[in-house]
Amino acid sequence: MLPARAAWTVLLACAASVLGCSPSVEPPWDGSYVPLEERGDWVDSGALSTCRVLDVSSVTCGSLESFDLSACKRRSLEDLERRGVFRAELRYEPGGSPSQSRAPAAPAGFKLGVNGIPELVMGAPPAASVWSARTLLFSSRDGDALSTFVGCNAVDERVLTGCFSVCRNGRLEAAATFRAERMSRFQDEDEAGGGLRLLAESFVDLGRPMDVLVTGEQAFVISESRPGRPGGLTVFDVANRRAPVAVGQLSPEGNADWKNATLLGDTLYVATSDAGIAVVDISEPSRPSLVRTVPEDRIQVSGVSVDGDRLYATVESPERGTLVFDVSTPRAPSLVENVTLAARDADRPYSGRGAVTHQGRLYVNQQQDGFKVADISNPNHVSLLGKYTYPYGNSAASAVGTFADRPIAFELGRGLGARLRVLEASEPSAIQKIGEYGLRHVVSPRDLELRGSRLYVTYHQEGLRVLDVSIPTRVREVAWFNTYRETDPGRGDALEEGATGLDVPGDGYVYVVDTARGLLILEEL
Repeated sequence: MLPARAAWTVLLACAASVLGCSPSVEPPWDGSYVPLEERGDWVDSGALSTCRVLDVSSVTCGSLESFDLSACKRRSLEDLERRGVFRAELRYEPGGSPSQSRAPAAPAGFKLGVNGIPELVMGAPPAASVWSARTLLFSSRDGDALSTFVGCNAVDERVLTGCFSVCRNGRLEAAATFRAERMSRFQDEDEAGGGLRLLAESFVDLGRPMDVLVTGEQAFVISESRPGRPGGLTVFDVANRRAPVAVGQLSPEGNADWKNATLLGDTLYVATSDAGIAVVDISEPSRPSLVRTVPEDRIQVSGVSVDGDRLYATVESPERGTLVFDVSTPRAPSLVENVTLAARDADRPYSGRGAVTHQGRLYVNQQQDGFKVADISNPNHVSLLGKYTYPYGNSAASAVGTFADRPIAFELGRGLGARLRVLEASEPSAIQKIGEYGLRHVVSPRDLELRGSRLYVTYHQEGLRVLDVSIPTRVREVAWFNTYRETDPGRGDALEEGATGLDVPGDGYVYVVDTARGLLILEEL
């Protein structure tokens, strides 16, 4: 049985060309809405399986004997498909996680080869593997920690529940139940729908592709570093959209872990993991060159954006905040202000496109501390107006537009259970949620771009999703392209696999980067 969409997922739009139903013309949104309840990205619904992790000295921690499987239907494991990538939700048991900093839930995963033998467990080679008619056990090591999955019940051929443990130096450190789902397409979907067609696919040699920017006939792909594969910049000539050609690369030694970028003329600003902002001269696209990095201190930047002669950089460490630069001289950014907006030290860094500006306001995503709105009417003094937070959230990216004379923000979380929230932000001190959209709980959205009344969202293993947001209270999916394929070379088991960055420059094409496939060019028919 192929996976079906979660019950709370917004229904697909009734597009005549795709579903064969009669189109209807709806009146424009009048601005009315009913605020929606906010429950957060994760709600504790209790144990995810009927097994238990035992903490007794008489058995070896992480062994099959350290799990109580007496209440499991172990014969059901025979029905489980023994191949592909499985993404899982871990629900840590109360008292089963000594670490006070550990969240009550976490993502996890494993990858099975075509022969059923695990290739990856929690991103690492397997340390042990048993799969028989009644037994499924996978484990891997990370230093002195042993992580182990044990199957309990197969809900169907692509969904599994069970127990999970982390043992360190032979002692139990964490215990959890899990629910895992194979990352296959939805039962009602082909590779593409809603008028999207793949024109070209180009592998990216550098690192893991995370972002793409297109200007004229060039596409600039930003990659983060992976073990043995430094990241950096790859430039493609896309004059022929059906046959892109890689024409240039830039991967500075010691500074190639790049996250995303923004453009100002022939200057590219890149967020880096530990060298601040890389300022890159792209006046000759085939010969990009690093001009400088700013500021002089080594800092971690997760997102950058430009508005007029201001560059905004979201900083993660050593001190979280937003740096504002004057870029009236594009290749010599001058720091104007360091805005903290009361960021919390507990936030986990996530890379995103950076702060968004709209009608004199700055919209910033600060992970656990939420989605924030600031006044930038005085460009030399940014002040916080309000914020929107939710339980177990990691606010990571946003887009803002005006609908029915109201500022409407489309905010993405990132992580387990994350989804799109539609926020009415005319009163920043009292932001209201008026709509939402999400797909499988174990898959995370990544990035988004608003073009008129269409919102384009990259959704990791769910690929690209195109949403009609003309009525913000009723978001409708109208098109998609499944970039993710389990069998692509280099495909891992991590939450971050699949579609990452995108650009919709208005030339009739959508440019998407996928962690394994590279640059994809889609035509909108």
